[in-house]
Amino acid sequence: MDHIEQSLDKNIEQTIIKITAARKRGKCFVCFADGSYMLLERDLVFEFELSKNMVLTQKVLQELQFREDLINAKKSGLSYATYALRTEKQVRMKLRELQYNSLIIDAVIVFLKDFQYLSDEVFAENFIQAKINRKYYGYIRLRRELAEKGVHEEIIQTYLPKYYPHDIALEIGRKSAEKKLRSISFREDTKKRMQVKDHLFRQGFSNDIIQTIIKELF
Repeated sequence: MDHIEQSLDKNIEQTIIKITAARKRGKCFVCFADGSYMLLERDLVFEFELSKNMVLTQKVLQELQFREDLINAKKSGLSYATYALRTEKQVRMKLRELQYNSLIIDAVIVFLKDFQYLSDEVFAENFIQAKINRKYYGYIRLRRELAEKGVHEEIIQTYLPKYYPHDIALEIGRKSAEKKLRSISFREDTKKRMQVKDHLFRQGFSNDIIQTIIKELF
């Protein structure tokens, strides 16, 4: 988190003595008579029409602090949400780690959703398809991991059956078992059978699918 660099006493007014460009792109140092300063977005300096010798009340200082935090939080949230698909829960957790307060976090979530950078529905769709096609996950594991990532139960109930219908579960299970078998081909059949069975269980396949596949392979 880009903390605002300051040593302000919130109980007194502050007089600006100098405004200078910071090395950090788009930022300015707003320096006060008591030796303290704030690192602010240049746009905020223009919006609030800050200038030398201006006296800022406690209310204005708090508003500047909030607006600066919000801008930084939006940048952090946007970067995190667009680097890879995230759920709302994941973004909230990341922003809490960066020490933003709940009011700021709520505003960032609204911002990301309004501009379609954050959607649990899109996350669920892509997550399910990726884990089926690349990792050969079973229905149970997919359901558990979606819930752990904060996807609402209603979304899970809608998207999981849509992209993982029951009639393809056996096919995915076979692919998962075959992939595992290739990695343990040097082992004896008894150990292969046990390891494939354990693998399918960890991957989240139901007992009936596991038993069917084990009978087919051994």
